[in-house]
Formats: sequence, structure tokens, C-alpha cells
Amino acid sequence: MATNESLFKTCLDRQDDAAWAAALDRLMPAIHPVDQRAVRIWFSFFPLKLHRAVVGADDPARTEIDLALRGRYRLADQVDSSHRFLYGHRFWPGVKLEVNKYLRDAAPDDRPLEDHLREAARRAAETLKTETELVTAITAVAFMTFQQAGAEIFSRPAEARDYTAKWRKSPSQIIAERARDDSQGLFGFLRSVDQVYTVTFREYESDASFRIVNAQDLCTAAANDKRDYRSQDERCIEGPIPVECRTSACGTCWVGILSETSKLDPPTTREVRKMKEFGYAGFTGTPDSPIRLACQTFAHGNASIVIPPWNGRIGRLDE
Repeated sequence: MATNESLFKTCLDRQDDAAWAAALDRLMPAIHPVDQRAVRIWFSFFPLKLHRAVVGADDPARTEIDLALRGRYRLADQVDSSHRFLYGHRFWPGVKLEVNKYLRDAAPDDRPLEDHLREAARRAAETLKTETELVTAITAVAFMTFQQAGAEIFSRPAEARDYTAKWRKSPSQIIAERARDDSQGLFGFLRSVDQVYTVTFREYESDASFRIVNAQDLCTAAANDKRDYRSQDERCIEGPIPVECRTSACGTCWVGILSETSKLDPPTTREVRKMKEFGYAGFTGTPDSPIRLACQTFAHGNASIVIPPWNGRIGRLDE
């Protein structure tokens, strides 16, 4: 007899990236604003179509070459760390445990996917004694992680570490910091071209930021950060953002935008076209896109971004 977990896996396997995106849209009002953009970014970083292309390939190594994949793109290899940029990450061990229970005990049925996510999040919040809206996004992440990593890997206890050590701020404090700009001094309003701001690329680390001049693109500014990032990620040649061309031709520098996009130039027609070509899921046709090419993203204030752990040309999967 099939277990509930296997039945849920079968149910989830009927979903594709479009179905997940639609479920997230309907779920968004139930997610705390601190994680609304973050969860969209996470699902763009770990698309189901890439997972299926690799695991379903007769020759995964050949597929990796064909898609020009570099970095860590396998979600199964980073089950407990892929979502560190979500505020809900602090609840991961408890949420993971509760989702495992839900997948084991609750019978899958014909209800919409988001209904299962809501119910699992409600149970997790009750157990963790927190607000449901704070764990709804990370619950959705848990379901997708289960779908891609499989029951055996997902059921393992969360890695032993302090998941709240670098997340001491409240959700409202994080939202306020994302909206704040650096002071330009007493007569800053008279300055324009020489205004300098801060780009944060890992909110959970105090020194993970670099300076950017007004109207400068993210890649050029990041290259001025001379710290050693290559020892952590071989894709990083200059600064923390991987980049090869700076003309939007390579697709290496795609990033997620956590902060509001009003202080960034909107995507150009070329950038939108290239993002579709690279196949990076996101809302690339809108000015408020949470996914951008850093070399084409020009800042006019502070920004908070997320750098994905991989890059490639997965648009080839849509050909």
C-alpha cells in the first residue's frame, strides 16, 4: 500500500513551475511582507524544470554542459541552507519537522496546492507558537524541497546549528532597513552623481555589503569590493557577484532583489529579452521584477539583493 508521503509526492509531481507560481500568487496575502519577495526569489533560484531536466537525463553530466551550469544548482545538496535569505529560515527545523508530519499523516486530496500549504503552515505556527504569516513562505519552500530532494533526504533532521544566530532583527526592522538610504550629509540634497549608497548581498551577515555610486550598475560596484570571494565561490572573479561580460550576454550575474525596486532603473527591453533567453523564472517583464541581471541594474539608493548559488542557460529547456 502506498504511503501518504508517496501519494503526496505523486500529487506534487503533477505540478509544474507555472502551477507553483499560481499557487504562490494565491498564497501571497497569507505571507508576511518580509518574505513576499524572498519566497518568489527562492522559487526562481530552484525551478522545477531544471531539477527535472537533470534527474531525468540519460547523461546528467552532458546536460550540465549543454545548459552551461556552474555552481550549486541541486536543491538536494543544500536542503537546510538554500533559504537563508528568508526570514522564515529561523523557523526551519520546526517547520521541516511539522511538514514531515503533515506529509506522513494528512491524506492528499483534490484541494488546491495552496490549501495544503496553508494548513501545514497553520500547524507549524501552532507548534512553534508564532504567527502563521511568518512561517507560510518557508512552508512552501519545504514542500518544494520535499518534491525535489525526495522523502528520504527531506525526512532527515535539520542540520545542528543556530538558525536564529544571524537573524536578531524583527520583521518590521528588516523591512524598514530595506527601505532606508544612507545619509548623504547635511547638503546631500545638492549632490547627485557623487551620492554613494550601500548594496547588501547577505542580510544575515553584518559585513556582507559594498558601496555603489548613484546610477552605477551593481556589477561594476561589486567589482570594487576586493575581498576574497573566489575561495568561497569559484564563479566570483571580481567581487561577490559572479560576472563574465557586463553586457547581459552571459547571464552569469542574475540576482534577486529583496528591497523595493523604486530605487533601481527598470529592466530594459534587452534585459527582459535576455532573461527570457536564459530561462530564469521571475517577473522579468515588469518594472518590479524580483529577478534582474546585475550588470543592467542601476541603483539610485540602497539595495538589498540575493546572489544565487548557480548560473546557467536553462532557457534551452524551453526550446
